[in-house]
Amino acid sequence: MFSSLRWPLALSIFLAVVLSLALAEVTLFGVVRDASLRHAQEGLQQECSFIANLMRRHMDQTLLSPAARKMITDEMARLSLDMSGRLCIVNWKGDVLEDSAHRKGENVRHRDEVAEALHGTPAMTVRGDLELSSDPTMFVAVPMRAQGKVVGAIYGSRSLAHEQLTLVALRERLYAVALASLVSGLLLSLLLARWLTAPLRRLTKTVQRFGSGQLEERIPVHSQDEIGILGRSFNDMADSLKIQQQALLRFVSDASHELKTPLASLRSLLEALEAGAPQEQFMGMIHRDLDRMEKLVGDLLDLHRLENSALQFHPQLVDLAEFLPPLAEEHKVELEVCTGAVWADPDRLRQVLTNLLVNARRAAPEGKVCLGGADGSVWVSDDGVGIEPQHLPRLFDRFYRVDAARSRQQGGTGLGLAICKGLVEGMGGELSAHSPGLGSGARFSLRLKASKD
Repeated sequence: MFSSLRWPLALSIFLAVVLSLALAEVTLFGVVRDASLRHAQEGLQQECSFIANLMRRHMDQTLLSPAARKMITDEMARLSLDMSGRLCIVNWKGDVLEDSAHRKGENVRHRDEVAEALHGTPAMTVRGDLELSSDPTMFVAVPMRAQGKVVGAIYGSRSLAHEQLTLVALRERLYAVALASLVSGLLLSLLLARWLTAPLRRLTKTVQRFGSGQLEERIPVHSQDEIGILGRSFNDMADSLKIQQQALLRFVSDASHELKTPLASLRSLLEALEAGAPQEQFMGMIHRDLDRMEKLVGDLLDLHRLENSALQFHPQLVDLAEFLPPLAEEHKVELEVCTGAVWADPDRLRQVLTNLLVNARRAAPEGKVCLGGADGSVWVSDDGVGIEPQHLPRLFDRFYRVDAARSRQQGGTGLGLAICKGLVEGMGGELSAHSPGLGSGARFSLRLKASKD
């Protein structure tokens, strides 16, 4: 069931909805419960304070007369009836002097709220759980003063049954809303998960078809989000793989042809030798064909080592004033500048420059070829056939040939420049090519570090 991303995603969305609803219910219920208790406390405390003020006004003037006492007890009875509760006058000992419930003589000092009121601080207590108890009750006590002293307390209580019923009704309504929301949330999470995973399903099917050999498959991209980025990345990868496959096929064809020609030549020469032809006449040809095969195999091995980072480099500071002149003399090219030094492997640097010089001389057999180096750079330039601008971005691609129709003696198999680029990058440098166009020559530049750092 969970083999598809859609189900965990739908479950995650549904759980988020459930948690949100639970948090909202707990928060809302708590707010309403606290507001109900606060409203009940304020009402009961207001009634107690009203009686306490009546007592204070009469007791500040004179002793409490029977008429004033009757007026106060009648007011207590009225207020108690209005709020369906109980009001008591308690003396400083905690004895009940007057009681709207007609229970005089009871001592309530042991109750915490009364004890606090007799010390001058209003207090409130709820006995019984508002959500679980069958008859939760609120008790409030306020200090009663006369001539600036606490002489007793007004003690009141009332049932919270009405608030309890209100909260029960609210909770039932919340449960009903939550149930409807959960059903809606479940359907919404399924639909949303299906909608979110639809691009992934399409991408997966495209990748599967691509993996089965349908290399023309591409993913339609209609968005700029992560799915769109993934689709574009896949398309770029597919285009790159197609180019590499085509290049590899061309390389296999060229390499086969390169090997086939000297092998055929060697077979013919061996047959001639077997027929009694003089050895001196054919030895040079045999060596030429063997050298060509050895060069091709060596290039293939170098490419393999570069791909697998198996080629070892031994960099050191190379003084160009000592390094370049022998190379220019060996290849009979013009030396422009040779100052400064570069941080490179001398053998690999010589391999790169030799390849570039051979290519340059091939491009300009009767023209001018120059070698130079200064300030961490080494270059090879010629005034030969040049390179068209569209070929420059892919000139160093493996297996790439500028002119597929060019003979193997002129263009090789497209491995030399790829090897050069890999060797230069392995030494921490960059290799670039510049050419104004056909007939305008070309310049290959190596940018290397001027020191170890």
